[in-house]
Amino acid sequence: MLCGCVLFALPLLAHAYAGTSSRYVGDDYCAGYIYRDYGFIGGQKWFYLRWGAVPATVLLTAATAPAGVRLNPILPAAAIVAWVAAMTWTIRRITDRIGAPWDRVTSLLVAELLVFATIADAPNVIQSVYLRIPVFEYVGSLIALTWYVGFLARATASPGSPPSPAPAARNGGAAIVASAAATFFAGNLSPVYVALQTTALVLAWLWTLTQGRRDDSRALRPVLLAGLAGSIAALALTALAPGNAVRQSYFPPPGGPAAIVKWSVLSTLFMFARPILPLLRGTIAELVPLLVGSNPVWLPTALAMASSPLTWILIIGVPALLAFAVPAATPRAAGARGDDVRRRIRLVLAGAPIVAVILVMACMAPSAYGTSSPPPPRALVIPGFVMASLAACWGYTIGCWMRRVRKHHGWVVSTCGVALAAIAIWAASRETIETIHQGRALHAWAARWDDTDRRLRLARAHGERTVIVPAVESVGGVGSIGRDPTDWVNACAARYYGVETITGVEARP
Repeated sequence: MLCGCVLFALPLLAHAYAGTSSRYVGDDYCAGYIYRDYGFIGGQKWFYLRWGAVPATVLLTAATAPAGVRLNPILPAAAIVAWVAAMTWTIRRITDRIGAPWDRVTSLLVAELLVFATIADAPNVIQSVYLRIPVFEYVGSLIALTWYVGFLARATASPGSPPSPAPAARNGGAAIVASAAATFFAGNLSPVYVALQTTALVLAWLWTLTQGRRDDSRALRPVLLAGLAGSIAALALTALAPGNAVRQSYFPPPGGPAAIVKWSVLSTLFMFARPILPLLRGTIAELVPLLVGSNPVWLPTALAMASSPLTWILIIGVPALLAFAVPAATPRAAGARGDDVRRRIRLVLAGAPIVAVILVMACMAPSAYGTSSPPPPRALVIPGFVMASLAACWGYTIGCWMRRVRKHHGWVVSTCGVALAAIAIWAASRETIETIHQGRALHAWAARWDDTDRRLRLARAHGERTVIVPAVESVGGVGSIGRDPTDWVNACAARYYGVETITGVEARP
């Protein structure tokens, strides 16, 4: 287990290293001058009224604005550490809840696997993980989701605990208020996340209704209802933001419900097809123009976003092997009859894929409404994490089922273990090497950015108003200071640095 933890820590450390190249780009310049000109509260009001609705992300951006670009290189590593820590804690709460408590090392192994797989599968890691605003909007959402799932697991009784005469007493006012506050804040981080969170809470609450008067379900209902109320409030605050109309003016008008459903379904099918995308590129390239009525500009980008099938083998295989091979990792529901355990296993095996489809569709709906197109690649890290987490649960349940219906064959365990170890070594090593190479290129870009930043600050100190500096190429598809002084990035950068215009020129070799 410990060797596995070290193995999956390597690519995460590589991502932390690559993330230290983070600097200001695009929206960072705009946010920087807006908070300086309008103040802490006024800047948030400006964004809510004139651009879009991510109030919690805007709040975090405003809170970190005084630190300037110095904070950017620290955020990706801090976010990855917080994500792994939250996932480890949550896995321990969940396994304790189902009667198969894992130790810290096993929980850390699976936590690192899920975070590694999600980042490795992200179509645009730079925009999803490395840059400052996406760290808050996307990784911050996933950290909040991870913690909240653990919070809910902790709010229910473990199978071995004695019945409580007053189950709601376990979850008093503090837990209910914390649930509502957590979902309200987290829901305001991202429109994609608030749609996911609200849908997931509705499904969870409906599930508790099917459990009748079970003690744990009765205890969980008020906490879920409070969380749902907080999430709906966040959804309303997001949907009713006046800035949404400004943002939508840059895209085709939103279609009706049928169009939103169509885009959501197509985007969901694409997410599930990514592991076999190389086999389907030709078919997708032919079908999409027929389905949407044109040849969309985003199609080449989508066709390049394949994910590795080996990553999904690890996500499913490692939890399955733990459940099948390690007796302590198999649930031991106190007092549960064999028929009841088998029913639960069948329920998860059949229900997890259905829940995954519903939740991924919820993630796709905001973009289908707001831009009449699939979500940008950076936003796919959220449904990707949902799919990975549910796939791990599904794999764990497969392992439990195999342990019940088959005898323990040592050679099966050994063969599967060796195969998974080989895949893990190859996948983690490849991701580590590729990320380090990318990190070196990003650090070279950061050095050029630092040089341009230094020149701009010197020009302002000398009273220059029209400044010509070496251009800084875009990174991860996000614009930086270029040749056109009227470009929105150059315009925001000029206001950020306190000059009239900035023109980028090609640096001499």
